This record gives sequence, C-alpha cells and structure tokens, in this order.
Amino acid sequence: MKYKVIPRKNPQDSNATPKYYAQIVRPESITIEKLSKRIAEISPVSELDTQSVLIAFTKVLPEYFIEGATVQLGDLGYFQASLKSHGAETPEDFTSSLIKGFGVSYRSSSKVKDQYKQVKYTKVIE
Repeated sequence: MKYKVIPRKNPQDSNATPKYYAQIVRPESITIEKLSKRIAEISPVSELDTQSVLIAFTKVLPEYFIEGATVQLGDLGYFQASLKSHGAETPEDFTSSLIKGFGVSYRSSSKVKDQYKQVKYTKVIE
C-alpha cells in the first residue's frame, strides 16, 4: 500500500505546530465493471452475470440497512446500520427528533484482519 505524509493542524489548537500523518495514495476507484471482470477471471461465472449480480446487490443492500439489519458477508465481515442522536435526560424525554443521522459501518472478519497484517507499506515522495 502506497502512502504519503501530509501535515495536519490540531483543530483544538490553531496555534499548535502541524503534525505529519500518513495518508493512503489511492489508486483508481474500482468500478463494478472492473470488479466483475476480476471475479470472472477467478470463477466460472461470466463477467456479465457477475456484473448483474453486483448491480442487484447494490440495490438490495440499502433495503436491509433501512430496516436496521446487520448484513453478514461471509469471510469479508459485516455491514451494520447505526444511528447518531442527541441525548435526553430520561427515556420518556427521548423523541425521534433527537435522531440526527443514519449511517452504515463495516467490520472486518478475523480472517480479513489477518490478511491486513500482511500489508506492506511504501512511502511515496511527492
């Protein structure tokens, strides 16, 4: 994985000297077309069939998130819906107007986490 080093200011102290942090140098985005082609290379399923399934997957997945479901994807891990809200003093004081956002988070499986340990880092000078 390629990375570069960038300065970042401390948002809590605008007078502090910036510190330097790693940032991924991202390759091109992987499209459904490119993903389908790669999957077809390693499986008996055609590129077009794979693409059709992936497109359907992107349409079905949000339906489950809206229900609040956790979607498990085998050895990849799982996606889980989450809420952001302000707090209330008592349960009776809490109303849906205090809910400020909805999101989806991804959690890697232990098998994928083991693969992450194999990542090799290469510093890029720009």
